[in-house]
Amino acid sequence: MIQPRLEPPATLRLIPDINVILSGATSRVGPAVDLFRAAQTFEVVFVLAEEHFTELTQVLTYPQVLRLGVRRLTPSAAFHLASVLYRCAEYYSRLDRQTWPSCPDPKDWYLLDLLMTSDADALVTKDRHLLRAGDKLGLPIFEPKNVHWSSALT
Repeated sequence: MIQPRLEPPATLRLIPDINVILSGATSRVGPAVDLFRAAQTFEVVFVLAEEHFTELTQVLTYPQVLRLGVRRLTPSAAFHLASVLYRCAEYYSRLDRQTWPSCPDPKDWYLLDLLMTSDADALVTKDRHLLRAGDKLGLPIFEPKNVHWSSALT
């Protein structure tokens, strides 16, 4: 008798907000760090758009961001971060643009556009307005602490 083969679960495809990426890259411990490490070992796949790198370039000029966490973000560390992100991510250069009145910050609309364009499993953020928009719209938007890639999103 031939036993059916059990396939491993598909790899989660997650859209990280810049706040999650920076927290994961600059802290020693925490859910964002775990998620960032999981992306580097391909346990999850980050789904990114050009706007991620545009935003990253912008926020890396803020002194408070450069002092984040235990690892200071020097220019070479920022370059390394960008190269790590390119290596462990799917990249979307074109997004289907929408208007998102449930999300008060138009600068974050690209994340919702990417969620719709890429059909990713979830958007991961620490931004309260994005989390509220996800609740209102029934979209899979979670905090890093609520993402469990070994089983399912909760």
